[in-house]
Amino acid sequence: MANPKVEIDWKVLDTLLQFKVTLEYCADYLQVSTDAIQRRCKEEKGMTFSEYHKLKLQRTATKLQQKCLEMAIGGNVTALIFALKNVAGWSDKIENKSEITSNTLEEFLKRSNNVEDKKEISK
Repeated sequence: MANPKVEIDWKVLDTLLQFKVTLEYCADYLQVSTDAIQRRCKEEKGMTFSEYHKLKLQRTATKLQQKCLEMAIGGNVTALIFALKNVAGWSDKIENKSEITSNTLEEFLKRSNNVEDKKEISK
């Protein structure tokens, strides 16, 4: 005879998954096996435990972002700098990106040689 189907308390699991807890912690807290949680996630939610956890962790990430922005707008300089760097894409350093291809390098060298030739002629 097969074991009875283990029921998962989704409200409790969803609350746990708002934090960075492990599958093992959830299983221990709910008093079920890790396999049971993984099976129920697949059967009832249509995704793996990791995918479901990531989905539920997004709520926490959103709340943290909102709080950081509130603090930044409220005048917290540290939060403002953090938000500008992580939300608005600001950085402390200026990156100079240039791509040199063989054509542009050859052109540069030709121009440099022409300038040097002109200096020699003017002497």
